[in-house]
Amino acid sequence: MILPCSVADPQMAHQALHELVPGDQMRVTGYLRLPRTPHEPMWLVVTELTLLQPAPTFTEAFTAMLERYGPYVCYTDADTDQVPVWTEDGTWVGVAGTPAGLGQLLEACEQRHGAGGEQP
Repeated sequence: MILPCSVADPQMAHQALHELVPGDQMRVTGYLRLPRTPHEPMWLVVTELTLLQPAPTFTEAFTAMLERYGPYVCYTDADTDQVPVWTEDGTWVGVAGTPAGLGQLLEACEQRHGAGGEQP
């Protein structure tokens, strides 16, 4: 799930934008603003960011890795542009032609199966 967030502290915003990297394990503390109408989004107002564990650093020996995006697992290989994707329970989602196309593939899967992952 991707949740829109806001941060009022400039130091925290700088940390989130410039110091954190994908794969960092974080604890995000704040409060959730629930929608007042069905068309408004939920919103998280962040009051504290804590780095629990930094992302692992890879050497040249690592040419492939599994990445997780919410309920999706992606296999990224440096030798090819294609990115195969499964759900966390092993259901095949598809192949993104490039890593940049991954977002479109995941969005299309969400559209097909509903935002909560329900099968039609």
